[in-house]
Amino acid sequence: MEEHSAKWIIRGNKLLDETAATSIRGYLSMLYDHLDKDDQRPVVPLSHGDPSAFACFRTSPEAVDAIVHAVQSAEFNSYAPTIGILPARRYLLRVLFQCLLYIRY
Repeated sequence: MEEHSAKWIIRGNKLLDETAATSIRGYLSMLYDHLDKDDQRPVVPLSHGDPSAFACFRTSPEAVDAIVHAVQSAEFNSYAPTIGILPARRYLLRVLFQCLLYIRY
């Protein structure tokens, strides 16, 4: 039996290689570089992986209590209905409706 192996010549896409080499921090630096320096509005650093460093992102005691209750009750150990949860759907509808009132066509 003849031994024959083909040599594959595959060239990568240089643009993709450069893009893959860019880190999240690199992209954030590019975004910050393009911000308007005269704009006085604060920039909220949403790129931090640990929100506990910022007091404004701490979970409220009410939310913690609700989560603990939900886990201990075992009432919510399943998937939500495919059509959604009615109180959540109503709330989203109300919020979306309020947002639409501010949109001018």
